[in-house]
Amino acid sequence: MTDIKIKNGDDALDSSGQHEMISGTDALFQRVQICIGARLGGFIYDRTLGSYVREIVGDDALAKERAELVINEALAEFENTNASVSEYGDVVKLTVTIGDESRDMEVRLYGNL
Repeated sequence: MTDIKIKNGDDALDSSGQHEMISGTDALFQRVQICIGARLGGFIYDRTLGSYVREIVGDDALAKERAELVINEALAEFENTNASVSEYGDVVKLTVTIGDESRDMEVRLYGNL
């Protein structure tokens, strides 16, 4: 699997102005990150992409636990993938595991794609 690298919410370009490409597990982790951050139903080409994580009230005592449940529901389509949320707010801090590899990441909650 190959994909265009996304950096700071935009396509990443190399020094010659060409799109930077990623593949393998880097592409999988990027797709997971996009799936978590996108509003479910907000991407017109795939209405099943995204999660309801932004609907969780941040000052709720169980916000982190609810976010983890919602995120793992959104990740059900990804084989051998799960997430553990360490912090929930405008930015969600979490550890994502795909197969045997885990990565700490921050996910910004996007609007419609």
